[in-house]
Amino acid sequence: MAETKTLVWLKPLKYSGLIDMKGVYKTMDKWFAENHYDKVERRNNEHVSEEGRQIVLELVPYKKITDYAQIQIRVYAEMLNLKEEVVERNGLKHKYHRGDLFFSFDCFLITDYEEHWETKATYYFIRTLVDKFVYRGYTKRFEKEAVSDCNELINEIKNYLNMERFK
Repeated sequence: MAETKTLVWLKPLKYSGLIDMKGVYKTMDKWFAENHYDKVERRNNEHVSEEGRQIVLELVPYKKITDYAQIQIRVYAEMLNLKEEVVERNGLKHKYHRGDLFFSFDCFLITDYEEHWETKATYYFIRTLVDKFVYRGYTKRFEKEAVSDCNELINEIKNYLNMERFK
């Protein structure tokens, strides 16, 4: 089984107000593409009630650094009490949603994700020794890159939401 190291766990981001859902999604997609992440959408649920729409979204983008290590960022988003509003700006009407947005971010470094070193006990032992003594520097560098990417994604979304507030 591949070894998974948790680097960031349940880092929150909250926002209330007008939300351009397409813009938030495009911002994340653009960031994933620019940083060479492949996106996997695990969950996308929507529930409509009298209070408004509730949307739950879970994305798990990953980036293969080497044949041995990959970075995985899990983005969990809940949009609560979304109600559609039409806002007029510069003579044009735009559709937005008013509601609450909650994000939670997790970041992982996964080594031996293809499980090449799991077939025999001796291979597993050798892999453990190599990880501890030979690849230690590489692993530390990969961990720093993963945490940096996670924080960069959070800041990108924060900046987008703050820009939407002042348009």
